[in-house]
Order: sequence, then C-alpha cells, then structure tokens
Amino acid sequence: MPKAAGPDRRASVRFPLTLDIRYSVSHGRAPLETGSGQIIDLSSSGLRFAAREPLEPGLKLDVAIIWPVLLDEHVQLQLVATGVVVWSSGTETALRIQRHDFRTRRVGLKAASPQESDGLSVAGV
Repeated sequence: MPKAAGPDRRASVRFPLTLDIRYSVSHGRAPLETGSGQIIDLSSSGLRFAAREPLEPGLKLDVAIIWPVLLDEHVQLQLVATGVVVWSSGTETALRIQRHDFRTRRVGLKAASPQESDGLSVAGV
C-alpha cells in the first residue's frame, strides 16, 4: 500500500502562473550569467520556473517578471525579486525569495533586469 503523503512543508500557498521570467546570477554588482524562462508557480516566499538548463543550488539570483495587471489601468509593472536557488532538476528550478518589489516599467521595453528598472518602487518587502 502506498505511503500517505505528508504535510506540505511550504510556508505559503503556491499559485500556478505562466509568466515570462528573466534572471541574472548575482555576484556583487556584476551579473555572472543571465537567462530567461517561464514561471510554473509562485508564492510570497518562493517560485518555480523552467529554464533551458539547471542552476546550481545556493546561487543567488535577481529575477524580473512582467506583471499581468496594470497599475491604475495603464502603468506596466514588473515584479523584481532576489533569492537563492534551493533545488534544480532538469529544466526546473526553485527559488526561495528573500526580497521582492513591484516596480514601474517603461512601455515598449523588454523585461529589465533589476538594475535596469525605472527604480520606482510601488510596494515592497
């Protein structure tokens, strides 16, 4: 008989989302590596995304996600977060979020890295 599933260890509820994500591996001020992928699920404390290749657990990432809801019905937002890779398998990577902010975005630009954003914080932790 299969063993009963144990309680979910996650501190926050995860929501399935399909959003584009851009990331950079941070080391001091200079990004070592950049990439992109697609979010699988997201919570206030973590996210799981698919990318071309696995990322080493323990790496610190800066991520930028174009948010699907507009501020005041016309201002594009992006969620900018910093976190640590907790596991990676195949093309999936899980990130524990340490800090996050919503920032405004200039219209017509690709998702900026956290360093390229307008820098106007809307709400943050």
